[in-house]
Amino acid sequence: MSVDFLGKGLRFPFAFQKRSGGAQVSTITSTDHAHIHESILQILGTRPGERFMNPEFGSHMRDLVFEPNGSVLRGLLRHYIIDDVERWEKRVYVTDVSFDESPEAVDGNTLYIRISYRVIDTQVEGNLVWPFCREEMTGSSDTGTRRVAVG
Repeated sequence: MSVDFLGKGLRFPFAFQKRSGGAQVSTITSTDHAHIHESILQILGTRPGERFMNPEFGSHMRDLVFEPNGSVLRGLLRHYIIDDVERWEKRVYVTDVSFDESPEAVDGNTLYIRISYRVIDTQVEGNLVWPFCREEMTGSSDTGTRRVAVG
């Protein structure tokens, strides 16, 4: 079965060649199901307005960094993930968005989101876990501890 519809492109995150000392972008390409996975990570990790030539590209998930951790946050995250992935990644549709609420995974600052999707042409299912980081401790200073949102 041919998987030409999956596309071909640079890997994400961009890698640097060891031979050149890290100065050049790698020419490594992803031509399989991993390319879709990388594409979804790019969508979720980009804020709208970050891409100069395509200012609408990205996800509004990071706008929710300061929302209280509750059912409203989870509902908005689910809505944004489904809407943004299906808008920008035409090769898949999202089948489920769930949240890891196990006792060992519960953290006040990180919410692990499991995104399940199906490739439209082959009906192959895939999933990924996206750590939605609300804020992170960065260290202490003379005036006390400082918090910085990382989204």
